[in-house]
Formats: sequence, C-alpha cells, structure tokens
Amino acid sequence: MSFQIKNIVLYGHNGKMRCLEFKTGKLNIITGSSKSGKTALISILEYCFGSTECHIPAGILRRTLAWVGVKLAVREGEVFIARQLPDSGKNSSTTFHYAVGQHIDLPRADQLTKTTNTDALEKLLAAHAGIGQNRHDPPAGHTREPLQASIAHALIYCFQHQTEIDSNQHLFHRQSEQWLPQAIKDTLPYFLGAVDDEYVARMEELRRLRRELRKIERKLEEYNAVKGEGITVAQRLLSEATDLGMRPGQAIPETWGDSLDALRQLNRVVEPEEDRVALEGDEFRRLQAEQNDISHELHIVRDQLEAARALTSDRQGFSEEAHAQILRLKSIELFDSENTVAPAHDACPLCHSVLPSDVQNPPVQAIQDSLAKLDAQIRDVEDRAPQMQTVITQLEEKQATIKSRLRDNREKREAIQRENTRLQEYRDKNARYAHTLGRVSLYLESASQIAFESDSELQKQASELRRQVEVLENELSNEKVEERIQSALSIISRDMDMRAKELELEHAEFPLRLNLQRLTVIADSDDGPIYMNKMGSGENWVGYHLVAHFALHHWFVNRDRPVPRFIFIDQPSQVYFPEDDDWPREDNGLNEIGEDRKKVERMYKLAYDAAQELGGQFQIIVTDHANINQPWFQDCVIERWREGEKLIPPEWDMPVNQ
Repeated sequence: MSFQIKNIVLYGHNGKMRCLEFKTGKLNIITGSSKSGKTALISILEYCFGSTECHIPAGILRRTLAWVGVKLAVREGEVFIARQLPDSGKNSSTTFHYAVGQHIDLPRADQLTKTTNTDALEKLLAAHAGIGQNRHDPPAGHTREPLQASIAHALIYCFQHQTEIDSNQHLFHRQSEQWLPQAIKDTLPYFLGAVDDEYVARMEELRRLRRELRKIERKLEEYNAVKGEGITVAQRLLSEATDLGMRPGQAIPETWGDSLDALRQLNRVVEPEEDRVALEGDEFRRLQAEQNDISHELHIVRDQLEAARALTSDRQGFSEEAHAQILRLKSIELFDSENTVAPAHDACPLCHSVLPSDVQNPPVQAIQDSLAKLDAQIRDVEDRAPQMQTVITQLEEKQATIKSRLRDNREKREAIQRENTRLQEYRDKNARYAHTLGRVSLYLESASQIAFESDSELQKQASELRRQVEVLENELSNEKVEERIQSALSIISRDMDMRAKELELEHAEFPLRLNLQRLTVIADSDDGPIYMNKMGSGENWVGYHLVAHFALHHWFVNRDRPVPRFIFIDQPSQVYFPEDDDWPREDNGLNEIGEDRKKVERMYKLAYDAAQELGGQFQIIVTDHANINQPWFQDCVIERWREGEKLIPPEWDMPVNQ
C-alpha cells in the first residue's frame, strides 16, 4: 500500500474546523451545485502535498482559511499534514505541520505549529509512497540533466482537473506545463517498473566499472607510450648523455631493463655544472652590485657639492648687496653717530637740530638699529665664508675619490667581460646537461609508475573489466528497458480495450494503446492510428481519460509500484448536462431515462468497479454535479453541497460584528 486520503481539513481564521471524511479503497463522490467549492479540493490537496505555489482560488477560501490539511492512510498507520496559507501578496508558505502515528486525532487550530519544511515533506511523502533510489540518464547527445522520479512526478497520475478530464490534447495532469511532458516520459518507466530500484544500483556499478576500465586503459596507453617503441627512447637518451661526456667510455645497453638501470645510475652520479658556472659568475655579479652602490654614492656627493656651492654664492651676493646699501647711507651721512647736540633719535636727520618732544620721530632709532644689525650679519657671513669653502673642498675631494673607485670597478668588469665567451660556452653546455637530465628524470618517473605491473597483467585486468561492463550494459541497455516498457504498455492497453467497450466509446472496437512518446491514447484502426484529439467528441475524450488512468492504476497496484493509491477526478459529467436532478426525459407523456443519463451512469459504474476490483487498494474521489438515483451511487456519496451547503460554511465569511 502507498497512501490514500482519509480526511481533508479546513481551519478558518475564526478558529473553527471543517472536516471532509473519505473512505479508503472505495469510490467517494461529492455531489453539488456550481460555485460550491468542489473544484478547489484538488488545489487544496496539491498545496498540502508541497506544491511550489498556492492555487487555492481567491475569494471566500483565501479570505476565510488560515490552514488546510489532509490526513492520509499509510503503511505506518496515519499521517497528518497541514500547511499555512500564504500571507497576502505571497505565492506560498513554507510552514508545515507534520505528524505520523498509528492513529492521529485531528489537531485544533491552536495546536498547529511548524514541524517541517517543503523539502523535508517531499522526502517524507516519497518514503510513504515507496519511491526508492532512481535516476533517469538522458541518451547520449542530449543536454538535459539526469532526472530522479519524485513524489511530484508520482502525483501527476493522481489528479484530473475539470479542464483536463475532457481535454483532447493532454492526457495527464499538468501536462500542458513547460518541461512536464519530458519529465513524464523520463519517469514513467520507473513508475511502470521497467526501471526498478535495483536498476539504479546496477547503473552506479556500471559507471564504477567504466571508470576502472578507463584507468586501466590509460595505464596501458602510458605503458605503450613509454615502452611502445621498444628500447629506442631509453637508448637515445643514453646516447645523448654519452655524447655530452656524462658517461664516458660506457657502452649502450641492449635491453630495456639494463637501459633503465643505466639511466638511474646516470641520474644519481652526474652532477650538473651549473653550480660551477654560478660560482664563476659571482664576482661579476658582485662588481655590478658594487657599481650600483658607487654610482648611488657619487650622486649623493654631487648633490651635496652643488648645494654647498649654491649656498656660498647666495651668501656672497647677500654680503655685497648689504655693503652697497650701507655705503649709500653713509655717503650722505644721514645719521651721525657722533652727534653731540642731541641723541640721534631726538635730532632731525637733515639739520641735526633738536626736535620738539611732540614731533620726535621714533622710527629714526629703529632705522639705526636695523643698520647695526645689518652690519653684524655681514660680519657673520664673512666670518663663515672660509668654513663653507672648506666643506666644498672636502666634497670635491670625495667626489674625485668616488670617481676613481668607479673607474676601478669598470676596469674589473671589463676584464671579466673579456672572458664572456668562455662563460657563455659553459652556460650552453650546462643547459644541454640540464635538458638531458630533465628528460632522463621524466622518463624514469613514467617508467617507475608502470614498472610494478606487467603488460600482460594490465591486459588481463582490462579484459575482465570489459567483460563485466558488457554484461551490465546488456542488462541495462535502452533496448532492454524499452522491451519492458512495451510489455507493460501492452498489458495496460488490453485493460484499456476492455474498459472502453464497457463505456461503449467510439473506436472501442479497435485495439487501444498508450503512446509514451506523445503521451496520448491511440486507436489502431484498419486505416491507421487514430489519436485522441481525432476521436471526435468530449464524451470520447473523458472516456479515454478514465480508461487510461484506471488501467494505469490497476497496473500500479498489482505491481506494487510507488504511486499514491488514489485518483481525484473533477466533474467528469460536464460534457453531458449540468442539471442537478436525475435527468428524467419526458417522451410521449412518459418519464424515461435519457441517453446522456445512461452514459453518465456507465461512467460512474466503471469507476465503482475499478475501485472494487482492487480490493480496497485503490481510492477514487469524484466531485460532480451528477447525483444518480441508484443505491450503489448513493452509497458512494459522502457530501451533498446543495441548498446552501458548501465547502466553506457561509457563516465563516460573515463580518466579525455579526
């Protein structure tokens, strides 16, 4: 058993609860008038099962409902799932309440709390449905990613919306959505059993064996690359080493093993000459570094000398200019320092007469003070001039010494550079040594990786792996899987033939088949295949939807496949008449049962028998206008939504103050 539906539960913002109770393993019918909420039940169930968006219709349901829930019958006992409706402006909610146990009492609204999330719920439902490890790998050359069948894929076979049950284009739920048709094609083989849980484990084993085989084949390629030319590679390396004088007087070995030993000995004994060349070049590099240091020191001394000369020139210019100014002032004897008539600051600069106290000129004294200060500065500059000349002389001597050192350095470097030809010869020879030794090391490294395995051992391992891969490829080949798919579809088609005849559908006299490539029903007539979209009427489209899905679920149950054990069908009688009564027809004054009424009754009787024949393992839920006055039909009716009775009690939508 997978799982079936026991209850659909609605929780209002008012704290009240509305519970719909269903019978497992039987036909369940909710009959009611239009706009009573029948169609919303599929959206409620899908939302509880973890759909990415909430498709519960706007209006009274979204206004009044806070949570929606479903109780399931599972192998472990019962499972209860509730999901909070999204806030205004949001598409969904990740708040789920999940509980599992032998028997679960429906919780009150104030007891609902978040206990899981969407991803975890999907895994839990997949486990309850029995979905095991599986994987579909697209054929070579296809760009789509591998796909794993999930509970979302299994639920595709459990719903038929009123816009789908009479479609002549699409057979399965949500088939019109982008990417869903390919997902159905990729996962249906698993649900049919053509690809079982062991298939995935064996596919993983096949991938592992292929990886091991590729590793062995790469080793063989390396082995052949190293040894494939006999011993010529090793001998060629030894010949080059001998020519360079790295193994003087030694013969070239004849066998590959001896050649490897000789190369190993060469790799250990011969020392590269690069160390000697490096030592010989040390003095030249030292002199180059010394040249840089001396040049830097010379630049510093040159800058100091220029600064000292500039300072001496500035002081000399200052002294000459100051003397000129003093001489000009003294030439007119504007100030007489020996004036005895009156102090200089009390006398007129022109006539030396004493000035009245109210017209005395204080700046005269200031001018005299400045002149005295200028005399002192001139004397100070003249006193320091010999010192600056000494500094300049010392810097000039230091500059000459540095230049001499720089000449000595240049002469030494030129002497070394005259030996440059000999140094270059050493470098060239050393480069050849290093190149040859590098090739020897690389060759020995490659050879050592395969030395412990012989060619015959690698070939033996590769042969055994190829045999195992071939066995698994034959077992898991697309041809084998396709054979099992066609075998299952053949049995399902035979079931469809029988049910189509019971419904007296058009083209039921021809063999029917479920076409996996086009995801449709085909009748194979004498004139060729007739696809469902060419079968003519809504009655046929509804009928072929029913026979295909009942036949599929019959297969799922009998083969214990991991698909939920229910199907929910919304308003299958809509292609006939929408009346809510028992459809009597008055003909010649007599009330008789109309033809459409008989067709609807046959349709429901087919559903009733489909549930009965599987012994409680398959549940059918139908919401419809039809209300057939037959005991077996009335026994299946669990709710009647007429005369004000609806999914949402009208009082739930009343304002709070009423």
